[in-house]
Amino acid sequence: MSASPVARQAVAQAVPQNIPRRVTINSPAELPNDYSTTPGGTLFSTTPGGTRIIYERTFLMQMRNSPLAKTPPKNLPVIPGVTAKDTEVVHRENGTIVEEPEKPEATDMDQFEMDL
Repeated sequence: MSASPVARQAVAQAVPQNIPRRVTINSPAELPNDYSTTPGGTLFSTTPGGTRIIYERTFLMQMRNSPLAKTPPKNLPVIPGVTAKDTEVVHRENGTIVEEPEKPEATDMDQFEMDL
């Protein structure tokens, strides 16, 4: 099967891609500290399918100040001291505050009587 004239032209004019440089590493000290950044601050990664994702530093800095970045995620669980301040947790059921019954005060009576 032959390719269409447009496909042949695209193949003939394909831009040659640079072959990645291979570096031999002899010790763990030669490994980079951060595998997915460049000196300019650009982050890059790949998906399991091989798609390259590149995040430039200027774009990330603009998105840091966006209103969306400043809002908490939906359905965030209430974890005292982590996602909420260390205050009394208000238990809600169906959007209303559930009133808890008062706990009886502890008395100083012994639980068991002992005869000596």
